[in-house]
Amino acid sequence: MNLVRAEVSRLLSRRFTHIMVLGLLAVFGVTAATTLANSTRPDAGVWADAQRTASEQRESLARFKANCEEKFLVDKEAAEAAFPGGCGAVGDSTEIQAARYLEDAFVFEQEIGGLTVFLAVYLSFFAFVIAASFIGAEMSSGGITNLLLWRPQRSAILGAKLTALTGGVAVFSALFTALYVGTFYLIAYTSGWTGQPGVAFWADLAGLGGRAIALSTAAAASAFALATLARHTAAALGIAVGYFLVWEAGARIVFEIGGMLPYDSYFLSSYLSAFVSGDLTYWHGLDGTGDLVITRLSGGMVVAGLTAALIAAAFANFRRRDLT
Repeated sequence: MNLVRAEVSRLLSRRFTHIMVLGLLAVFGVTAATTLANSTRPDAGVWADAQRTASEQRESLARFKANCEEKFLVDKEAAEAAFPGGCGAVGDSTEIQAARYLEDAFVFEQEIGGLTVFLAVYLSFFAFVIAASFIGAEMSSGGITNLLLWRPQRSAILGAKLTALTGGVAVFSALFTALYVGTFYLIAYTSGWTGQPGVAFWADLAGLGGRAIALSTAAAASAFALATLARHTAAALGIAVGYFLVWEAGARIVFEIGGMLPYDSYFLSSYLSAFVSGDLTYWHGLDGTGDLVITRLSGGMVVAGLTAALIAAAFANFRRRDLT
């Protein structure tokens, strides 16, 4: 426990950690300030315009469904080709609310979900860089070798560093997520519209925030493992950048040009998206059945499995290799 506390203290005292935290806060500040500057509290006229637009959209949706149902009665096969998702695929008119059409107003209930997904991505990037630097600097400078002279227990040393890192990232991510959501709620309350969030909304938002925290923690653990295996911060960052440039970007282009569809299941980003945002349908059957879906559960299992495999490899490699 003393070793873990010492590693927490070292993590918090690092200048690079301070710089990254300030950078994260700066991006958050710019995002919040931009949102505040572009949001105004809707008055009666704005609400009237939004109500009129919502009414027009509901009428348009009703006409579309009536036309769709008529085509199915006349020629079912032709209708199935024209409307592969059926008449209900376009949505329910009861879900069209006036708040969706408020101009120049930040609507918390509608926009916080997308903002929290952005937060998950940015927190994961922040955690990855912090973690790679935390262990990579010691591996490349020989500092961890000096520590082993004082306490020659490799697994205990590496485990303490990993525990301090992931625990610190998880706590920071939780606190920052609360600050993030609270700030945007305050902006909506004072200069926009909060909507009418109910228990289900807050439960979904809490789940999304929890997955953002979990993803940032997994990113930190994965970066820690990669830097341990590669023995350098830059190597861990290079592996991550190389993967996303060569595979996530390059391979997708090759698959697209070659018409090799569907290909989403071959990319880690698909599973990350499914884990954070929800089930990802990446291929639709022509008759409305046979859809190919990456579920949130499978996305989480891939994230957890990959993280566990990298950590296991890092510990196994660290236990047997020469550190001199």
